[in-house]
Amino acid sequence: MSIKHFYRLGALAAALALANSAHADAIASSTSTFSGTVITFNEFDGLITAGALDVGAGAGNDVLFTSVPNTIIGANNQDLQDNGAWGARGNLIDGLIDTPTGNGNFLSTQFVTPSGAINFYFANPVAQVGAFINQLQPYDTTDNFVTLIAYNQAGTTLETFSYSVSTAYESYNEGMFLGIQRANADIYGFGVANGAFVLDNLTYSVSAVPEPASIAMLLGGLALIGARRKRKGA
Repeated sequence: MSIKHFYRLGALAAALALANSAHADAIASSTSTFSGTVITFNEFDGLITAGALDVGAGAGNDVLFTSVPNTIIGANNQDLQDNGAWGARGNLIDGLIDTPTGNGNFLSTQFVTPSGAINFYFANPVAQVGAFINQLQPYDTTDNFVTLIAYNQAGTTLETFSYSVSTAYESYNEGMFLGIQRANADIYGFGVANGAFVLDNLTYSVSAVPEPASIAMLLGGLALIGARRKRKGA
C-alpha cells in the first residue's frame, strides 16, 4: 500500500473521530448536574411573559429566553398534582434548608395547550446545557413527558429526547436534572416542550471534551501514519 493510502486512512480516521465526537448524550439524573454557569431565576418575581427576555446578563453571558404565553419567571409555588409540589423555600431536612432541585424562585409554565415550549438562546455556543425539571402529572396518570431540544446557530434541531419525570405525591422540590451534552460546543439554543413543567438552575458550559472512543480512533490513524513513515525511512 502506498504512503498516500496511509495518509488517506489517517485522515479518514481523524475525520470520523471528529464526526463521532459531535453527537449528543442525554443526561437524566436525580443527583448530579453539569458544572458551569448557573441561572437561578431568583432575581425575577412572578413576571408572566410571552415575549423575549435576557435571563443571563447577571451570569455574565447573554441568554435570551423566549416562550409562548403563560410562563412565569420567578415563580415561588407550583402544584404538580401526582408529582407533589415545588416552592421557593426548598426542603426542610433536619432543621436545615436543602434545595436539590434549585435555589429560591424558579420558572413555571402554565401552557394553555400541551404543546407549548420555552427556549433559551446563547450568545456564545455551549457544549452542555440542562436544568432541574419536574412536570405536572395529572392525578391517576403516568404517561406525561417533557421534551428537550438542542438547536444549532441556524435554529435547526441538533438533538432531541423525551423523558417522563415521576416523583411521589407527597414530594416537595423533587425532580430530575435533565440535559444534553455534546463533545463540540455547537449548541446555540436549548428548548423544553410539552405539558406543564417547572425548571430551575439552568446550567450551561462551553467546555468540549472529545470522547475516549473518538480520541482512540484519531490516535490510531495518526499512529498508522507514523508507523508507515518510520518504515519508509528505514
